Amino acid sequence: MRQTRDELVLEIMGEDDTLGNLISKEAMKHPKVLYSTYRIPHPLQNKLELTIKLKEGADPGEVLVEIVENIRKILNEFRREVSKKL
Repeated sequence: MRQTRDELVLEIMGEDDTLGNLISKEAMKHPKVLYSTYRIPHPLQNKLELTIKLKEGADPGEVLVEIVENIRKILNEFRREVSKKL
């Protein structure tokens, strides 16, 4: 992980576009995020690189926790809805 006062870059081993797209899209909904993107540096490496650029004064760790918590809420709601239908 690399972090500056307004940017967070995470390297996540063992993940691919599925997780990268999910986190990046959800990050873009956060009011303190200017942009978010991800890339797979090389197709033979099993690694995802996620970059989140923040508005001035935002705490990168706090914003990341909020993004992950929101994803967790969405997935839990999805699980409940699927369970109701089954």
